[in-house]
Amino acid sequence: MFYQPISHTADIGFKVWGNTLEELFSNAARAMTDCMVQIDDGIPTQTIFVQLKADSLEELLVQWLSEVLYHFETDGLLGLGFTVAQCQMKDFKATIHGIPWDPEKQPLKTQIKAVTFHEMKVEKKKDRYEVQVIVAV
Repeated sequence: MFYQPISHTADIGFKVWGNTLEELFSNAARAMTDCMVQIDDGIPTQTIFVQLKADSLEELLVQWLSEVLYHFETDGLLGLGFTVAQCQMKDFKATIHGIPWDPEKQPLKTQIKAVTFHEMKVEKKKDRYEVQVIVAV
């Protein structure tokens, strides 16, 4: 398991980890998607490239997750896979691999309104990176 849900008073939270920053950011996108939609296996048919810049890793993560959420809500793209090729504050490059969302096949579990900075801090532990993410519902 690459994440664990955490209890939060009014919103949804999850703690994510990865061996590298690229893996951490990829796993965070997978965790958020898992919180939103019941996903069965599928083969991605669409790809969206994302390029971002930020002043901190936390800002970069909020931007990245907001981008994933944006494409879900506006384009109906359900991300099944996330490839983070470059994870630096001034040079972030990633790809969302997904399918058109079908609420009949992938029922909505939770409507996420926004990704927040609340209690977010990207940390390097002994052999992995960790972050806690809270999303507004």
